[in-house]
Amino acid sequence: MPEVVLAHQVDFATWRKASSHFVRAGALPESIVWRVAEAGQEAVWSAGPAQNPPDAPSGLNLSRRFVGVLAQALQAHDPERFTTLYRIVYRLAYAGLVLTDTTDPDLLWLRQALAAVRADTLRFREAFSAFTAQGDGDVLHYAPEHYILEANSHYCMERNVRPWRVVAPYRRMEWAGGIRFAAGTDTVAEDASVHWQADGTGIWQGYGLSVFPPQRKDVDTAPTLAALAARAMDCRACALWQPASRTVFGEGPEHARIMLVGEQPGDQEDLQGHPFVGPAGQLLDRALQDAGLRRDQIYVTNAVKHFHFTWNGTRRLHHKPEAEHVAACHAWLDAERRLVRPALLVMLGATAAQSVLQQPVTISRTRSRLFPLEEQTQGLVTVHPSYLLRLRDEDSKQREYAHFVEDLRLAAHYVAQRQNAEQE
Repeated sequence: MPEVVLAHQVDFATWRKASSHFVRAGALPESIVWRVAEAGQEAVWSAGPAQNPPDAPSGLNLSRRFVGVLAQALQAHDPERFTTLYRIVYRLAYAGLVLTDTTDPDLLWLRQALAAVRADTLRFREAFSAFTAQGDGDVLHYAPEHYILEANSHYCMERNVRPWRVVAPYRRMEWAGGIRFAAGTDTVAEDASVHWQADGTGIWQGYGLSVFPPQRKDVDTAPTLAALAARAMDCRACALWQPASRTVFGEGPEHARIMLVGEQPGDQEDLQGHPFVGPAGQLLDRALQDAGLRRDQIYVTNAVKHFHFTWNGTRRLHHKPEAEHVAACHAWLDAERRLVRPALLVMLGATAAQSVLQQPVTISRTRSRLFPLEEQTQGLVTVHPSYLLRLRDEDSKQREYAHFVEDLRLAAHYVAQRQNAEQE
């Protein structure tokens, strides 16, 4: 009876190669033993010569999407999952299994496994997002129900570019310029045979990625900003996710009195994963301070969550987002407004104003005055700080900067007055 020893719990690469080999050989599902290597043991299976049966398929012809489904289901905490998944593939090849069958036991298991892995993945991402937002430590202790850490390593790298560690009972994961894995112990092993570096060497390669593009209900039902940010990391609603490094979501207190909305992340925001950390963000911080406001008391976000750019040699130059990009991100901005419920929403520039107001906006006509947006929320339009950076002569820079600070002072004054009124 053939035996396949997988390198680790989510060694999808070995499982896939072995499954392809044995399906072509006509090996019955019950004739194969699958197990995970013990500590220090290498995976021992390798494809040998096989006599293919006359009715053997020339290729499995599985879609890329379905291969991704199999990789996600492999994360389920079920010791029989390797056999069950192989049986599904075998039946697709030989027994005419129909994937839309809602009564088949194997497909029912597959749907339940996917739902469980998805739910566990979202819980972990919400915990990691909250851990990242707090920024008061570099170690997250977490106990997942399924084998989901490896598949979420890329998500964690995109969400937090600072060094971090995740320690779970079955696995430890660490990022410090390269991703490393080890058993769930207090120290990450340095032996090259038990960790995978960013260059893909060692046994820690071949696990499937968990990419769950969010559905509208995921956006509308997110209970916290951390949960919303976690669900946004896999957004594929427009094409900007492909060239950008990561989703750059909003940051700030859950119920901030002021919410600032900009246009989109820039080069530094895309690299660091945080909004308004580049030159425009530094100017914004100075203006907030001059206006008597504190950045850590304000929720800061953008109308578009991915960096839209064009290449100029080795440099990435900001490119104004298209209407389709703004429309694709509008659901995220609406959800942020629902959760923050600010007393004042400040729109920085025309793109932000058009996204919030859902109509064309001329900054000069709407700037520097308060107007009602919705119940309990006022709106204020001003310029984007990047506009100030583009001004060429010093007189214009000083004049427009002073005007920008006055807009922010208007925001500070309104919020202070409202707070006083609420306390009386």
